[in-house]
Amino acid sequence: MSSGKTCYDIDPAGDVLCTYTGDGQKEPFLATKTVVPTAKALLYAFLPAGYPHTVTTDYLPYQTYDSLQAFASSITSLLASRAVLEGLGVGSSEASPTGALILKITGDTISRIATILFAHRMGQAIEPECKFYRFLADIFNDAAQFLDLLTPALPYLPKLGVIVSAGVLRSLCGVAANASKASLSAHFAVTGNLAELNAKEASQETVVSLLGMLVGSLVVRLVEDKHKVWGLMIILAGCHLAMNYRAVRAVRMTSLNRQRATIVFREWLESGTVLNPAQVSQRESILMNGRGELSSKTGDYTGFCDFATYGELKGWNPRGYHRYDLETKTYFMGIWHRGGYFYMKIALKEAVKSPLAAWFDAVNHAYHFGSAFKDGLESHYESEKPLGYVDEEQKESIFAALGAAGWDLEANALETRLPVRVRVGDKKGTPEKEGLLRHPGHQEAKHD
Repeated sequence: MSSGKTCYDIDPAGDVLCTYTGDGQKEPFLATKTVVPTAKALLYAFLPAGYPHTVTTDYLPYQTYDSLQAFASSITSLLASRAVLEGLGVGSSEASPTGALILKITGDTISRIATILFAHRMGQAIEPECKFYRFLADIFNDAAQFLDLLTPALPYLPKLGVIVSAGVLRSLCGVAANASKASLSAHFAVTGNLAELNAKEASQETVVSLLGMLVGSLVVRLVEDKHKVWGLMIILAGCHLAMNYRAVRAVRMTSLNRQRATIVFREWLESGTVLNPAQVSQRESILMNGRGELSSKTGDYTGFCDFATYGELKGWNPRGYHRYDLETKTYFMGIWHRGGYFYMKIALKEAVKSPLAAWFDAVNHAYHFGSAFKDGLESHYESEKPLGYVDEEQKESIFAALGAAGWDLEANALETRLPVRVRVGDKKGTPEKEGLLRHPGHQEAKHD
């Protein structure tokens, strides 16, 4: 160390940990550690290292509301647990230990089966819709706790049904909560610190649960009247869901799922503006519009879009609907229309990694539905450049603007089932060569 130079140890946030002066030869070598206030040091024990630079900006508001909802949930769980114990016969001389054990075993068995089925059926949909499932998990949990309150007053067989139903709801809660939390944690961790972030979250939950248990212990001793218990449960469950709703509302996901992509694309069609994740988070709904709901510019025509296999697209012909088929280089699309309602299906072709461009076209078609019907919907697709047509060069510029606005275009959050692609070949099984389409937009529509 040269004479007169001062060096510092700093953390990822840029805070000075220690200051060094002198070289130990001509000048005394001195090391001065930065004194961290006790309250700040205690807070750092529960926050990821390098906070706030190692997490996204929405981490703190989410964790704050998440801690508050966990506190309320800890108290309600104690009230519900007491009701379950009473329902199993704790404290009653007439209760049978064997009967209580059978109730417990039956509830646990069916709930574990429900866990497997729910994970198999909805597992792939949780990550794209992690905010929805994070909130839904607590709805399941609160519903299960209210069922628990019924157990002391019911005879054996109805009690069995309530215990089983509560167990199933808790299983659904466990799958949805754990999977959605994993997705949210991956979103918050920006420096590859996912494991450390989860470890700190576990520390936060431990402290909050302990506080909730301490307060809950006083509550269960003081509140025993059934009417007061129900009233308190309703208040605490309302606070629990309100805090959870605020938590997921604070999250600014950067992946484009169906709802967020629709919001972004419609805004571009209406004003030419590309919204960033923070702006979209203020507009998106937590419980609604997650299936791919679309509408025309005027709102006179509404419907939704979904991804399908080629067989589902070609084989679905609901009675009373007019059908229109179109094809591009990357996908097949079917549109069914009846009155003010429409339905779209998209079958992506082989080698298509991202369905984002196809979803843009679906939003675009829906947006111009009202105008297209002035001349008949067929003319919307038969013309060389249909109404609202956006060429590939424009799409590339739009997607470049999306990336610049902070959207993660590599994440496929549009498909909520196993991604299926269509391999196109001639009658001999040979894949078709590109360039067979009439134009880069759409083929001629078919009207059944």
